[in-house]
Amino acid sequence: MKIKLMSILLACAMLLPLAVFTSCSEPAPKEGTVTRMTVDINPSVEFMVDDQNKVVSVTALNDDGSILVAGEAFIGKTPEEAVEMMVTLATETGYLVKGNVEADENTVKISVSGNDKYAEALLAKVEKTADSVMDKLDVKGAVEKVEAMATDGLRALALSTSLYTEEEINAMTDEQLCKVIAAGRVETALLLTEEMRNAYYSAKEYKISFAESEETAKVIEAMGGLYSLTHKAYKAALDLYSTAITELDEFRYDMLVSPESEYQKSLAKLRDAKVELLKQKNYTASLEVDGTEYASATVTLQMTEEQYDKALAAYEELGNRLNSSLESLISTLRQAEAKLRELENTLFDENIKEKLQEKAVEMENNLNAAKDNFFAEFESAHAEDIASIEQSLKDKKQQLKTEIEAAQ
Repeated sequence: MKIKLMSILLACAMLLPLAVFTSCSEPAPKEGTVTRMTVDINPSVEFMVDDQNKVVSVTALNDDGSILVAGEAFIGKTPEEAVEMMVTLATETGYLVKGNVEADENTVKISVSGNDKYAEALLAKVEKTADSVMDKLDVKGAVEKVEAMATDGLRALALSTSLYTEEEINAMTDEQLCKVIAAGRVETALLLTEEMRNAYYSAKEYKISFAESEETAKVIEAMGGLYSLTHKAYKAALDLYSTAITELDEFRYDMLVSPESEYQKSLAKLRDAKVELLKQKNYTASLEVDGTEYASATVTLQMTEEQYDKALAAYEELGNRLNSSLESLISTLRQAEAKLRELENTLFDENIKEKLQEKAVEMENNLNAAKDNFFAEFESAHAEDIASIEQSLKDKKQQLKTEIEAAQ
């Protein structure tokens, strides 16, 4: 009995250090997990973090976020390093204000997806990092945990950034949805603005759909004989679909994305107004509240805020008008798409279906090649504008840094 008891005690003694070590070690994400983290200082930015605790994508969620992340090397950083960079850049560009401000005016809102111990630990670490950096930079503020995007939001985001069907998306878990979102974000890493990404996702969705129908048309054409009439009807509908796609792409790009568009010019005016607002806000905060200049600076700040609000209203009004026109074009495209589906249901007999089945592997390979090549084609077609957009964002960020440094 004594020997047995001693053996048990010895075994427990040997296990104790391991237990202590395990309890003190950092919780790790499950293999293959992708975690979605957002940091909102308005700028708002999304980071996708892989199972090695490294940032694999960074995406601006608003225009201020685009300015902040342009030209910055977030990829490969830990989430804590990414948050430190965000807080530092936000301070340098005046979004976080030093001086005489209330703490709630400088709020860093952070969310982390997932309900496991890794997500909890990650959130605690990045909150601590944000607090520490703000203390170091002498910024009075608060770090606030916000709820991560719920399943419905993840589904909508995954649907808009991938080629998966709604049925496939609805069958996915939150973990799978985050992987889909991360893949889309990595694919569009060079596209820094929401307008450019929307143009890309829209173009890819419809061009791949067109490519699939085009492959079908080729199979029917090769059957010849009586199927020539079927091919003719299907090809006519396919041409209408192609025209609708082209009109939608050209409108979206010319009206919303092109640096020469009224929308982008309105956005440029809004950015200029934001520079003036941040500059005045930081200057006012640098003054003594009881000083002679403070009252005058406060009046100027109010006027600057009003000018910014006017620029914002004009920008949003123009965006709403353009979106209404966009919806009309999308409706036309959907009608053309519906016509193709109708013909497939009414004209495709068993022989066509059998031939399509025979060619399924070849068609799938051609379709996958089209998917793989799409970004290169899009980047090549819009290379100058992509570079121009990035440079304008970097220039605006440098202007902010210079103006804020002078104002403080």
